[in-house]
Amino acid sequence: MRASFSHQFRLAILALSVSALPCNFTYAQSQVANLTQNASASVSENLHAEIVKNNQLMLNLEEMCDGIGPRLTGSSQLRQAQQWAMEKLKAYGAVNVHEESYELGKAWTRGATKVRLLNANGMVLDVQQQAWSESSPRKMSAEVVVMNAKTLDEFKQIAPRLQGKIVLALSTPKATAAQEKNLKQYSDELNQVIQAANFAAILFVSGREGNLQDMHGSPTARYKKNAAIITKEHANLLQRLIARGITPKLEFEFGGHLSKESVKAYNVVADFPGTELADEIVVLGAHQDSWDLGTGATDNGVGTVVTMEVLRAMHALQLKPKRTLRVVLFSGEEQGLLGSKAYLKAHAADQAKIQAMLTQDAGGGRITGFLDMKVDEWFTALNDAKEQAQELSNLDIVYAAGGGSDHQAFFEQGIPAFAPIQDPLDYRSHTWHSQVDTVDHVNKDNLIQNAQVMAVMTWAMLNGKKLPHQAPQAAQVVR
Repeated sequence: MRASFSHQFRLAILALSVSALPCNFTYAQSQVANLTQNASASVSENLHAEIVKNNQLMLNLEEMCDGIGPRLTGSSQLRQAQQWAMEKLKAYGAVNVHEESYELGKAWTRGATKVRLLNANGMVLDVQQQAWSESSPRKMSAEVVVMNAKTLDEFKQIAPRLQGKIVLALSTPKATAAQEKNLKQYSDELNQVIQAANFAAILFVSGREGNLQDMHGSPTARYKKNAAIITKEHANLLQRLIARGITPKLEFEFGGHLSKESVKAYNVVADFPGTELADEIVVLGAHQDSWDLGTGATDNGVGTVVTMEVLRAMHALQLKPKRTLRVVLFSGEEQGLLGSKAYLKAHAADQAKIQAMLTQDAGGGRITGFLDMKVDEWFTALNDAKEQAQELSNLDIVYAAGGGSDHQAFFEQGIPAFAPIQDPLDYRSHTWHSQVDTVDHVNKDNLIQNAQVMAVMTWAMLNGKKLPHQAPQAAQVVR
């Protein structure tokens, strides 16, 4: 084991004090810089080795996904997973482990969905109810009509012929640039047209091939009654029938339901204390909630267990960071970043003390780089971290902004917030929000590499120069 950084640093200072010659002073300065870089390299090497040797990544992923299962926000399974995570984090050396609540609204529970053709081939169709959609109390039947309205005006024109029909929504209205200047007015008008149209049901088309589903929905969903997602192949079947002059008629029954009362949702928070800058914080976050057709392994079981592993490894090595590491396992990400927004609101007075926020939420592929969110000083900080650790040397620091996960909420408050770029593998095409989001699609070696990179980058943020904040802004990246 190499000598500790603090011991090396004291030796360098002593060398400075006993030498008065300018050339020796310059030499000593360079030696101090080299020792600082060597210390950072030593820590990164130790983190790298600890994670290879003693990681609990796949064990934790299997316990959470296979043992507990899907973790829809507001569900008992997410509550179970949160209690599991808190016990793990305590065992890993975290302090101040606790939950923080926020108002979710009504919880939603999936029930049986049954949809079949009453004419043509009479087959059962692959349809799943959209989360937070209210269900009719009885079995219903209606004809199918296609909606391909891209603007509010187009929607208004066709709305009368949609009444009482099952709407196959190939596209739904989006605000124009002019309408975006007054989104409340646009939203109110659109909601009025939807209410007046009074569909029997609306079927959104999955974005996946191969009979894969594509889940979405939230307490603020615009289409609130008998909304569902149909696989692309079965949507194509309905369109082919219509093209041949046959109007499909469907019988459907949706069993999902909302809770009678509003409920709270929770974030899990745990700290790994800092030293001389302990009041400053690096937030390492991931969303623990998932959709409920699969077990949420790639979205975002991977990010959850990597985040926990980073804290475990730092504690195992008895590291003493300058700043405090705060692990936050968010809920409600899939419903519109609810957990991260609630966290920021609850900690509004402390936002200036956040050095940086890092999150991982792009599947199970290897990390290949980071987005700097188009801020020059942040680009420099990421590159400095990369140069100090051999484990980061192959990463690309990309001058670009990206959202779609919890770091977006922090970025919009001007806080340095970063998410890694990852090999896509089958994430967007198959596992994301689908029924095959399972542990089968996670590679152990990739998971270890993810933890190593996130640990070393987090360590750099815990001990590096203070990063400047930006002015808070409206959402720049659409989810």
